[in-house]
Amino acid sequence: MQNLKKTRPIIALLLSLIAPGLGQIYSGKLKRGIILFLVIEFLFILLHIFSGLRFRFYGFILFLAYSFAFLGFFLYILLDAFRGINKLRVTVRKPYHRWYFYIAISAVVILLNEFILGPVLPDIKTFKSYKFPSISMQPALLVGDRLVADRKIYKEEKPKRGDVIIFEYPKDPSKDFLKRVIGLEGEKVEITDNKLYINDKLIDDPWGYYDSSVEKKYLKGLENFGPVVVPKGSLFVLGDNRNNSMDSRIFGFVDLAKVEGKALYIYWAKNKSRIGMEIK
Repeated sequence: MQNLKKTRPIIALLLSLIAPGLGQIYSGKLKRGIILFLVIEFLFILLHIFSGLRFRFYGFILFLAYSFAFLGFFLYILLDAFRGINKLRVTVRKPYHRWYFYIAISAVVILLNEFILGPVLPDIKTFKSYKFPSISMQPALLVGDRLVADRKIYKEEKPKRGDVIIFEYPKDPSKDFLKRVIGLEGEKVEITDNKLYINDKLIDDPWGYYDSSVEKKYLKGLENFGPVVVPKGSLFVLGDNRNNSMDSRIFGFVDLAKVEGKALYIYWAKNKSRIGMEIK
């Protein structure tokens, strides 16, 4: 008479949550469980490879599609394990049907995901969406544009001149502001007749936009500004719409520690032709 082992669907489900495929092994389907485990780990690796696409709009769409497909396959593994055990209820006891086997496998998988796959997989919190409410960054950004920002990039590198950043408004930390980086820490910044000078050298300013048809809401004689030296750990920022931008000419420098991320692309806009545009 064969040595039978009573099985429980809830245990198969829990084992599959720890290590996809382990629930199938628990039900006696060793080969099926190993294959499903190897497939899900391979898909994990592909998820990391595809994650590099997310910094471009259409790449991000593909990345999301792949992520949902990956989630769907993972749910299939859970359901397959649960339903298989629910129908079976008992299985022939195998040599690996020992509690310490499942603990050992679970520990290996947890360590693998935590120290090898975990650090390279994208964090969903890396990205955040924002709605742009003002004209201060025209023509790069228009009122009502919705954009995606990378919140992790500046944990690995510092902002560069020309980056469009999101940061806490120095006068009210509860508000997010979006401006373009112009001056870096230690640099001398001066504006003379709307021309930008960094360390006494005229720099190319392809971002500056001067709309003479609108009232100068914020700019009051600031066509000339400075010179000022950007303190260590700070940035000097300007809005592209220089005649209508509250920026470092008004509220001072931006603390690097208060920078939340870098604007990447527009994912929704009133003008549909702008959807997918990279923010440069």
